[in-house]
Amino acid sequence: MTKSFGEVLDKYKGIGPGFDFLRIGLAFSIVLTHSFLLTGNDDFIRGSVFWFTEYALVPMFFALSGFLIAGSAQRLSLRNFLINRGLRIVPALAVDIVVCSLIIGPIVTVVYHADYFTDPRFFKYFLNIVGWIHYELPGVFQDNPSQRVNGALWTVPWEIFCYIIMSFLMITAIVKTRYKLLAVLIAYIFIGLVVQKMPYLFPGSIKPVARFLFMSRGSQLITAFLMGIAVFQFRAVIPHSRWLFAAACLVCLVAIFTLDGRATESVINRPIVISALVYMTVFIGLSEVPIPAFFRKGDYSYGVYLYHDPFLQIWISAFPSVFLFPKYGALALYAVGLPSALAVAVLSWHFIEKPILGLRKKFSFIAQVRGVEDGNQGGRVRPIAVKS
Repeated sequence: MTKSFGEVLDKYKGIGPGFDFLRIGLAFSIVLTHSFLLTGNDDFIRGSVFWFTEYALVPMFFALSGFLIAGSAQRLSLRNFLINRGLRIVPALAVDIVVCSLIIGPIVTVVYHADYFTDPRFFKYFLNIVGWIHYELPGVFQDNPSQRVNGALWTVPWEIFCYIIMSFLMITAIVKTRYKLLAVLIAYIFIGLVVQKMPYLFPGSIKPVARFLFMSRGSQLITAFLMGIAVFQFRAVIPHSRWLFAAACLVCLVAIFTLDGRATESVINRPIVISALVYMTVFIGLSEVPIPAFFRKGDYSYGVYLYHDPFLQIWISAFPSVFLFPKYGALALYAVGLPSALAVAVLSWHFIEKPILGLRKKFSFIAQVRGVEDGNQGGRVRPIAVKS
């Protein structure tokens, strides 16, 4: 008899055995995609079946996040929940911003240091820490195909927005009532459909804001996040079925060959395609997937995602003739860029993130049960009673 997601989660005592594999696999895949995009191979990615990597990978991360934090959102006070999230996200983000602006930037910039440190772009770059994204530093990566120091930062404001939404769900207790939560998800998608199909209903000044909040690529992440929370709430009735997983994979295959990159900013496909991606995410997370012991020593995926872009850019800037060679240069970049990002992520985890996460023991069920000494604190959720 097929077990439900909830039964599988209970079987593993709240530990999703495949979430470690999933996080690191998604992070590594994103680095590969960015290796092509940063070397000017946009057409190869966006003009082929690989367009789906941009559609799927980051939303799967957000679905995973929604599923994993849904339990703590019901168990913790709003204050402790936000402290918990802040301790996980802000330290590594702050280090990334400081290192890029104060170390990498001055080394690779083509402008005088006096001009670099007085340029408004230098000061604005620190606003990234609070989610106000600025991509460029003066004279940095000037000759690269992309001058963005860290394009991966585009997800930061959307992550903050997701936590604002979660705060609302906690304050109103909607997060504890699954049918109200489902209504919020349906309403969000429905409004997006209205914005896309009946834009004339919105005044001219409101229309760009509505498109940004409900149709943009970032809004896709909110949909995935809300779906991840909903799956956690309905975990007792959603089957952990290989047949459903195969069906979800089939949906994605059909999407790959019938849609294109424009689907990223289209709401119509989301109820089906994002739902399939969310099911695949949780199914894999609750499945036993082998992973090298090295990756069980810490949660390196966040660091890999956060730090990889600047190091890919450094390699491109240093050896443009090698890494800007069509297609194959991108593979060479991935071969050296991924180990670079992973090495920095490992250092970041053990010397920055892990020590600070020690403060999380007061707020985190994961940290209390497993302890920061055990390294990876993801993939565990505590069973919670859910109201209908």
